[in-house]
Amino acid sequence: MKKIKTISLTSLRVEEDFGFQKLILAETANLPGQEEDEPGLPEVQSVRTANPVLTNAVTTFTDTFNAFDAALKTSDSNPSTATAANADAARDSAWRATNAYVKAMCSHPTTDIAAVAIEAKALFDKYGDPTSLAQTEESGVLHNLLQDLHALSEEKRTTLNLDVWIADLQAKEDTFLAAVAQRTEENAARQVGIVKETRTAADAAYRSLVDTVNALAMIEGDGEYAVFIEHTNAIIERQKGILKARTTRARKEDEDKPGTV
Repeated sequence: MKKIKTISLTSLRVEEDFGFQKLILAETANLPGQEEDEPGLPEVQSVRTANPVLTNAVTTFTDTFNAFDAALKTSDSNPSTATAANADAARDSAWRATNAYVKAMCSHPTTDIAAVAIEAKALFDKYGDPTSLAQTEESGVLHNLLQDLHALSEEKRTTLNLDVWIADLQAKEDTFLAAVAQRTEENAARQVGIVKETRTAADAAYRSLVDTVNALAMIEGDGEYAVFIEHTNAIIERQKGILKARTTRARKEDEDKPGTV
């Protein structure tokens, strides 16, 4: 008798589990009796009505998978993601404005002011334009730049009227960092919250579907379930192969570490 093999879904990463279940959901079309009766046909010629237990198992699995899918998509539309993006754009604008101001002051008609401006501009040139860098890299550059600008003597900053510009850039960077911290916190909460909850429900529904199909195949014979069982086993074996390769690779990396016996 054909039977669906076992697999530990908890061993899969979140995205792997989602992809695995998506493939299984597509295969449920191969289960018997899922079609409704064809209109116009005599009852004896109608397509076989689905076993209610199987129908319930498929429906539950479909619903829980869709909830899992929605939970994962929600993380992409996290409101704090947009807030962080806006804060990033604001600090970019602040850097460009401050850089442009200092550059313009390098041509100031007063020699002493121009000299201070040239010194300050050298700090901007030292780190280059950070606005095209990845967000974390830009934060590193701005952190160093702001430290150097603050390190200029009070007399020089006053001569150049630079404090207001430094304060604005610092405020925009602080706002961005706060937005990123909020985004990280919300994503983490979502990961351990709604994603975990919906994944657990989908995993349970998958196992219930497998148990149902295996039981019906044993009672009724596996003829009508053969395609679903064979395809599902092929998906399982492929996923197990990925898990085995990852475990082997991780073990080899551990063995290659210095000091490992």
